[in-house]
Amino acid sequence: MKIIYFIIYLSLKIYKKTTKISHNITWKNKIKKLIKTKGAKKLTNTQVAEINTYYNKYKLKGISTQWHQFYYGCNQFFSPKYMPENLFYIDIEPRLNQKIYFPSLTDKNILDKRFPNVKQPETIIKNINGFFYSNDELIDERKALSLCDTGNELVIKPTVDSGGGKNILLFNCKDGVVDSGQKLRTVFKDYGKDFIVQKIVQQHEQLKALNPTSLNTIRIMTYLNENKVDVLSTIVRIGRKGSSTDNATTGGISCGIQKNGQFNTMGYQLSGESFRATDSGIKFEDVKLNFMSKVLETVNELHQEAPFFKIISWDLAIDKDENVVLIEYNVMGQGINSHQLNNGPVLSPLLKILESQL
Repeated sequence: MKIIYFIIYLSLKIYKKTTKISHNITWKNKIKKLIKTKGAKKLTNTQVAEINTYYNKYKLKGISTQWHQFYYGCNQFFSPKYMPENLFYIDIEPRLNQKIYFPSLTDKNILDKRFPNVKQPETIIKNINGFFYSNDELIDERKALSLCDTGNELVIKPTVDSGGGKNILLFNCKDGVVDSGQKLRTVFKDYGKDFIVQKIVQQHEQLKALNPTSLNTIRIMTYLNENKVDVLSTIVRIGRKGSSTDNATTGGISCGIQKNGQFNTMGYQLSGESFRATDSGIKFEDVKLNFMSKVLETVNELHQEAPFFKIISWDLAIDKDENVVLIEYNVMGQGINSHQLNNGPVLSPLLKILESQL
């Protein structure tokens, strides 16, 4: 029996080691491609030494300096405190967030139950494991199709494994046919199961002006630190002209937001390309959101209701009446590049937590 346990233990250890190696190769290839695309110059020997000295304090050796090279090449702000993606995704995020509760607790179909005290988009129907629901009542597909046949613009999206704006579709349905010419029943079939249909959020005029065709959201990364919630970084995510999504992975632009609501001067794509203005011609430095205190209060309250995850990225919209609207929250694979490109080495406080757990 002891031999069997030993074999299982050894197999798990080998699996974890090979997985880590595989992931490191993935991040290594990614940063090489980003540097090549951006044409970021190599760091000086002094800068490399500064990075190694900083990470040695946390007993972390062999840290890739290529991420520092990329960030510095993009925003012209050098710091040894930038965090490489592989370190965050392999060592930090899994330690701080309990994977056993992912993705079940982040399913968009239960978001209203998880956070009942914050406004959310109005839901028309839910599909949970293939079953249709409306107002918490089990319904058949025929009823679900009828409820969505409004002639008004709606959005359908997956509720699990749905990051990066994947498979989000805006549509109007009349007499069972959506504006693309497809039957709504076929659209449902394409999504399979675990999806949600909601009304479009009528967003605040300031955010809408950034790009009228997309829901432009505020992403805030928070850390649940003993008896308080720390805000690590805040950015706004803006779609490109004609795009219906604001996600950076689909070409959107992000810009850092200061605590007082003032936008930074520059915005960035994930490629590192910088922008001073949106496609609609609004300069970032001319924008200040007067409702940021309300937004920060909201994420402070929300994170205290989600202690299973110590670090969370919240996606929030602001409606036309200046209400904060929760769109989703991210706990695994939450992007860090947009935060560091816009706001610098904002993740450095997490290294102290990692050090205490090593």
